[in-house]
Amino acid sequence: MSRDHSVDPFSTFLDATSRQFPSGRAPAGDARSTDALPPHATRVVHALDGRSRTGVGELRAELGLTTLQIAEAVEVLRRLELVEVIPAGADEALELTAAGRRFVEGAR
Repeated sequence: MSRDHSVDPFSTFLDATSRQFPSGRAPAGDARSTDALPPHATRVVHALDGRSRTGVGELRAELGLTTLQIAEAVEVLRRLELVEVIPAGADEALELTAAGRRFVEGAR
């Protein structure tokens, strides 16, 4: 099997996380609860506040997290509809949704 080395590591880890936690497995009642957010997911959503696009490299340096930790956090946040993953050429960008903004404002 040939691997495309132009794929960024964030996409690779996000794809791997999606395979580990298929969207159909989330319980309907708990799918939107933010009570169980892992601490690094909360740190990621707070770091995104006020930024329309943020590179994963910036978040790694700012938060001291690995690409895998960020990808896992983003997957949780995406499933809770707090962030949106937006294709941006060969990379992906992250943006807070309206619910994500409300979450950040409520957590202050």
